[in-house]
Amino acid sequence: MSYQSKLEKAQAELANTGMRESNYNPPIFILLRKLGLKIRPVHYNSFINNFAFSAIFFGLIWGLLMWFTTWSTQRLPIFNVVTTSIVSGVLFGLIMALYYKKSASKNGLSKWDDL
Repeated sequence: MSYQSKLEKAQAELANTGMRESNYNPPIFILLRKLGLKIRPVHYNSFINNFAFSAIFFGLIWGLLMWFTTWSTQRLPIFNVVTTSIVSGVLFGLIMALYYKKSASKNGLSKWDDL
């Protein structure tokens, strides 16, 4: 089965759960799909994939925003800046991965390979 037909089945299954569309189809995933990447909906990704994506994405974006808005004027050591960004990214990634795993099991979603 092609990626597009699996994606359509997954989107239909997610829509039938009553979740908000922004929850199961985040804007960053819409953008990445429009750029040509074949990304599964977050509820069909593995725990590790959701953790890694969320941790890296959040850690980088949040760290850069904090650097340009606050940290650069406070003259913080670069070690503190990097460590804080990594810890924040790891915590956010863990929370999001747990949320998506629990949400997928709560709504009885099928596995990606079974679509």
